[in-house]
Amino acid sequence: MDTALLGVLCGAGGTVLGSVLTYLGPLHLERRRERRENTVRGEDRAAYGIACYVNARAAADRWLDLLRRAHQAAREDSLDVQQFDKDVADCSDELRLRTAELTYLGMGEPQTNSAFAAFRQATEKIRRLAADDGVDAEAAGSRALEALEICVAERTRWAGHILVRLSAHTGLELLP
Repeated sequence: MDTALLGVLCGAGGTVLGSVLTYLGPLHLERRRERRENTVRGEDRAAYGIACYVNARAAADRWLDLLRRAHQAAREDSLDVQQFDKDVADCSDELRLRTAELTYLGMGEPQTNSAFAAFRQATEKIRRLAADDGVDAEAAGSRALEALEICVAERTRWAGHILVRLSAHTGLELLP
């Protein structure tokens, strides 16, 4: 009887152990899969945030480049104001769109964005420089150049602010 009892106990123990392993094996695999998916989702969120930052920064850089070229053309009296207005509208729309993509970071609307406001002010000063054909052209040119320098400073500050928010959101160290 001892042998029979031992066989029953081993069979029952094996059944219990097999049942536990059958339950815990897939559970462990499911948890590993979920952790892996969460890691991938986090990496996707970080990649999306970085792409939004790069797109916003590129849009701001395009507008700044347009302003620099327009400033030079206005000083040389060769600025096509109608084309300039069209290009500014395109750059403004692009930056507005790219800024809207950053709203999940808590970034404000373009109207409240100081870099956006600086670009608008520089645009106006360059437009005045192009229209000014009097004695005050040199002063208008220096005011427009000063506005461009403010644009560069504001764009840099704004980009740094985005990187701080993006770093906090993703948990990655993205600061320069």
